Amino acid sequence: MTATNQHIRNSGRGNTHQTSHQYRIIKGLAKVAGWIIGLIVALIVWVILRPIFRGVGYVITILTMIVIIFWLLTNF
Repeated sequence: MTATNQHIRNSGRGNTHQTSHQYRIIKGLAKVAGWIIGLIVALIVWVILRPIFRGVGYVITILTMIVIIFWLLTNF
């Protein structure tokens, strides 16, 4: 195989030129890493924040019931 102009040009700059095979490998690894990070964040939200939001919902419901009962007792 003979060296083309692109090979000759890139050979003098060190190893900065990546082949398409290396690019595909890095792209695949980045996708896998993204999925793993996304799953970890989703798990944290599901395990930690879900009960907090559920508790806040209970507090809002109780406060709303108290306000409605107060409104009914004072207006009628």
